[in-house]
Amino acid sequence: MHLTNAPIRIAVAGGNYSGLSAMRELYLQLLATGPDYDGTKQAPPNPNVKITLIDRRDGFVHYLGMTRGLCQSDYGNKLWVPYSSMPWLLHPSISVKKGIVSRIASRHIELVDTSDRVEFDYLVVALGLSRTAPIGVAASTRDEYLRDMDRQRALIGNAQSVVVVGGGAVGTELAADIKSEFPKKEVTLIHSHSLPIPGPLFTSEFRHSVASVLQALGVKTIFGERVVDESSANSNEIDAIPVKHGDILPELVDSVKCNATLTMSSGLKVYGDVVLNCLGAKTKASLIDLPSSSDEPVFSPNGIRVNESMQVDDPSYSHIFAAGDISNKDVLKFAGPATSGGRIAASNIARLISVPSGETPVLGAPKRKIRGDKNGTGKPEYGSIKLVLGERHAVIQKGAEVVPTETAIHMMSPDIKLGKATRTLYIGTFPTHGK
Repeated sequence: MHLTNAPIRIAVAGGNYSGLSAMRELYLQLLATGPDYDGTKQAPPNPNVKITLIDRRDGFVHYLGMTRGLCQSDYGNKLWVPYSSMPWLLHPSISVKKGIVSRIASRHIELVDTSDRVEFDYLVVALGLSRTAPIGVAASTRDEYLRDMDRQRALIGNAQSVVVVGGGAVGTELAADIKSEFPKKEVTLIHSHSLPIPGPLFTSEFRHSVASVLQALGVKTIFGERVVDESSANSNEIDAIPVKHGDILPELVDSVKCNATLTMSSGLKVYGDVVLNCLGAKTKASLIDLPSSSDEPVFSPNGIRVNESMQVDDPSYSHIFAAGDISNKDVLKFAGPATSGGRIAASNIARLISVPSGETPVLGAPKRKIRGDKNGTGKPEYGSIKLVLGERHAVIQKGAEVVPTETAIHMMSPDIKLGKATRTLYIGTFPTHGK
């Protein structure tokens, strides 16, 4: 790395799959570079770089398992992993700053409730998407998380009838998990489309298969109906409390309703002791203040526009990268591509920093097509998705093919990839090269 008068400042806004992947790669490529580093101890200090992780939470959350975690306490309590359990984040060249991002400008990040600004030379934006609580985690500490999850589980466990609104991937998995864990409960899934999991990337066979599994589990489905009115005789107590910064972060807003009657577009009324809304994720476009140098805005409908190297697709911001759900790299937002994107973004920053003066580095790119791209035939490329519907059912689409039921069951991860996710965090140890 070339020497500078001051440390090169790298910021990563947002943790979790993409943000922590970026931090881990920066650690390996900029700190753990000596020949003696073997992962058994902390990498030596590097006065040439200063790396800052900004996150409103003090830990990683395995969102993939959240619907299961709302039903099973032993599993759900493992979904939060404190940053303090990752010793590599305690490196002297790394700082973890807890706060809510309110604005990202071309050279600094602003946080709410503070006059502090985080200046940067390079940035990875990994803020993800927002879902209302409880799927979107409102807590900022592990203690808050455990308290909130206990309360949500108690609401679900004590209810005789549970209604899930929204038949996307999260809604269908939530309805299936609740019915699987509490088979005697009346569980209803309401979805405005004729079949669950909407979108051109999914085949009719896949969507019919999902509907069949829900029916086999005993989930009552109401398809082709939209909720037009909602009344609650006894709202969830959290609803009465004003939510600070809920306009920035929808996950701070609890969407659970108790003793609610829903009116459908047909006039049908559906009652639920508990109603859980899973109506999709929201972008964080309002936080990104990066004026475009062209007629095309930096923030597209699918997220921040990035090129193959994960850089913002605008010549004014080649020092800013975006990875994970906040980028437009994938129409389908999955943990795997988010992790890969964070790693590529960080690796490219390391290359930009380390290249000798006057040379142009070759930047890395994902080894795959962007899902949803046209494939040259005028037809959309089909996506790949794995739905885990309770502990004993799965429906998988790979490209245009639906995996046979028995094969899909054997392809399930019993812990919904929790073990795999936590292994990549290097809890109680240090990252190693080549893994």
